Amino acid sequence: MLEAGTVGGNSAACPGHYVGINGRFGGPVSLYGMVENYRCADLAGSANQVGTSVLLGRSRWLVRPALRAGIEYDGGDISPTAGASLTLGWRYGARFMVQVGNGSGGTTIVLFQVGGYMSFLALQR
Repeated sequence: MLEAGTVGGNSAACPGHYVGINGRFGGPVSLYGMVENYRCADLAGSANQVGTSVLLGRSRWLVRPALRAGIEYDGGDISPTAGASLTLGWRYGARFMVQVGNGSGGTTIVLFQVGGYMSFLALQR
């Protein structure tokens, strides 16, 4: 699955963009990779994230909740992330994510991501 959208959160950073890839590993488990890109007056750069997600329902559901866990590399800082996502649609649709991680200086960062996706796996309905 390929996805892209906007990302923002509780930090002083302005909203950015993200692109990601998500691939089924086995059963309800998927692996993902994501790049967030920010271009603001006071912040410019990117953050990379890899991790795993676990589907909490059936893959044939129209609305599919999942839990996510991973690590993020942000300009020299590596931190764990945890979150949840809600995917709507089968072949293409929308995804909503919320993720919590640690920023520099021990601050907690909450990110909200809203985007669209296109899947190359035909899900049975």
